Order: sequence, then structure tokens, then C-alpha cells
Amino acid sequence: MNLIVSDTTTLIILERLDALSMLCSLFDQILIPQAVMDELLTGNSEINELMQLAGCYNVVSVKTSERLLELYQWLDRGEAEAIELALTRQLPVIIDERKGRKIARQKQLSVIGLAGLIVLAAKRQYKTPKAALELLDKAILSGFRLSSKLYQQIKTALSEIEKK
Repeated sequence: MNLIVSDTTTLIILERLDALSMLCSLFDQILIPQAVMDELLTGNSEINELMQLAGCYNVVSVKTSERLLELYQWLDRGEAEAIELALTRQLPVIIDERKGRKIARQKQLSVIGLAGLIVLAAKRQYKTPKAALELLDKAILSGFRLSSKLYQQIKTALSEIEKK
């Protein structure tokens, strides 16, 4: 089974873009720590229903551990629980915030963010490269931050996929 753990930011952006179902096309199940779900529900009660409709999201309680308490010192609750759950289950994790990505990588986790997921959607032919780039552009317009260098790398990767 193809599983992944997710932090909050990517889910918020995908919900804004009406693209939560994209993750369901890429993974059999997306594990959502309870702290992430709590963050998602703050100010957006509809997201729970949208996630249930998508059918691949599963909210999971994360047990308190010394490692989790240490993560709380450096990260917000959602990021800390996402990393702890990924470590416990030995799964990759979706995180977009720089600090969270750095700590996850230090803990030897496989990390992917929104931009990587969009490229993956094109590679797996869920989205055409053109539609993937349009989704990335919409994400940027809705507040997703991405360096111009990384944007160009993604455009290049998507054009390579289109050539295949």
C-alpha cells in the first residue's frame, strides 16, 4: 500500500485550489496527525467533509514520546506530529515549511512538498504537464511561496515529461 504522512500547509493550499483529490490519485492513503487536522479545522469546517469525500485521508492519533516532545521545541504541533508519525511508521512526509523539511531530512525521512507533488502528478499522468504548471501557478497566486530558481526547475522538469 502506498502511504504518506502530511503536514498542514500543502493540504490547505490543495483545498483552496479544489485539488485535495490529487493526493488520492498519487497515494492509497494520506495519514493526517490529529494536530494537523485540528489546524485544518481552525477557520475551515468544510475541509473535513471534503477530505471524507476524497476517500483517502485518515486521521491518526500520535502518541507522546520523548522524540515528539523534542520536536515540539523546534516546530509547531502539526509539523512535529507529522514528522513523529512518519518516523514511527517509516513513511515519507509532505512538508513545505523550510524548517520542518530540514528537521525531517536530518531524521532521514523522505520529504516532498507541493511542488514535488505537482511534478509527481504529471509523471504519473494524473495531470498533463500543462495542467500541472497551471496548478502550480494558481498555488503561487493563492500565497504559496516558491523561489524563481525552483520554479524554473519545475518548468524544465514538466517540459521534459511532456516530451516523453
